[in-house]
Amino acid sequence: MSSKYKAFTLVEMLVVMGILIILITAGVMIGRYATWQSQDTKHKDSARKLYTILLEYKNDYGKYPELGSCNGCIPMEFFARALGSTGNEAEQVLVPYADAQGGFDGGSDTTFYYGVDSYDQQLVIVCVSLGGIDDESERGFYCVGSGVGTLPEDNPIPYNDVGSQESGDPYATAVKSLDNSDWKPKESGFSLSN
Repeated sequence: MSSKYKAFTLVEMLVVMGILIILITAGVMIGRYATWQSQDTKHKDSARKLYTILLEYKNDYGKYPELGSCNGCIPMEFFARALGSTGNEAEQVLVPYADAQGGFDGGSDTTFYYGVDSYDQQLVIVCVSLGGIDDESERGFYCVGSGVGTLPEDNPIPYNDVGSQESGDPYATAVKSLDNSDWKPKESGFSLSN
């Protein structure tokens, strides 16, 4: 008497489940990687757009906007103030330039950094954290501008892609020493910490 089984054996079921688990895990990892790459591209594009806005400002005024306590200077959180996150219209120096380019969108939560040479405001650097606010995910920074290789004056950032502090990149500290503004799209853009 021969018997024919019409169901899967336990071993076959376990093999199929194992294969499905591997495929699901790979899909989640690929999806996460694609999301990170998309966010990185958006943040880098936003940093380049800020640099372009600053170049247009420099073309009109002969220098980049100053930081500090001087008359007409923006004291801190430069991008938040210069792009209109305060009611002080005198500080909103970049709003017309951003509006001329269709506005500014920094992407997901991140921090933008601004540095300008203190001598004659002819060099500027714009950096963005790739790992969220203040690079909390330790993914590093991207920098652009005429000041790459020169700013900040005490510890110049020599290249565009800067690793995280956790990775041991010594220039991550230099980026974090620059003036910073947090971008939070759920809170309508740049937010002031004080």
